[in-house]
Amino acid sequence: MTSPSSQADLAERDYYERFLASREYRESRARKAAVLNTIVGDRIRAGGTIGDVGSGTGLLKRELEKLSGQPIIGFEVDPGVVIERGRTCVADGTRLPTSDACFDFLIVNHLYEHVAEPRRLFAEVSRVLKPGGSAYVSAGSRWAFLEPHYRLPFLSWLPRGLADRYVRWTGRAKSYRGIRFLGYRSLQRAMDVPELRSADMTEHAIRSVLNGGGGGRWQPVWRVLSVLPGRLRRWILRCGPQWFFLLTRRDR
Repeated sequence: MTSPSSQADLAERDYYERFLASREYRESRARKAAVLNTIVGDRIRAGGTIGDVGSGTGLLKRELEKLSGQPIIGFEVDPGVVIERGRTCVADGTRLPTSDACFDFLIVNHLYEHVAEPRRLFAEVSRVLKPGGSAYVSAGSRWAFLEPHYRLPFLSWLPRGLADRYVRWTGRAKSYRGIRFLGYRSLQRAMDVPELRSADMTEHAIRSVLNGGGGGRWQPVWRVLSVLPGRLRRWILRCGPQWFFLLTRRDR
């Protein structure tokens, strides 16, 4: 049972903070881990030193450890959101407390929009990856119809002041929490760090999940997309609500 004090604390949180504390969110981490395991599980199971930058509650990291059998080091800037604290360090993703070239593989899952300067985040990814190491990046689009944190249509399309008013008017939050989504080209420019090579793996990720039996309701949509010419299909995916990338640190 939730105590009166914890109930009051929960009432003070905004919509997104309450979602992070909900059973729905906890259950969704197992599903999300299964998706990541399908897309990049082979890279995690390959071993080496693996990190999760912006690991949040730590629940996704824990589920991935169960699926892969590999330890994963988490980095999260906000200690207040951390639930699973094992192998988790409080650290800013743009200033990781590690030496250069120490990770074989990194997970950067829906993080860039919480960072004031995304290019600094990807420069830090480049710094800590070993030559030949890689990072999985999942990224939301500014032009997604439904904003994923506050579940409000067109929220991420709006200028900062209007977005703040929108979430206050709906009672979802006092402000839009500094979240900054980018369009596809802007995100590519942020990832254009000299020693990183970026590959869009959105189509590969979708095919992997659907072939693995997931994403059932999207099967009919993908059947239509899959018969389109490659250039048109890639353009449509770039207009979609989220993308997946593999960043690889170039060998020196």
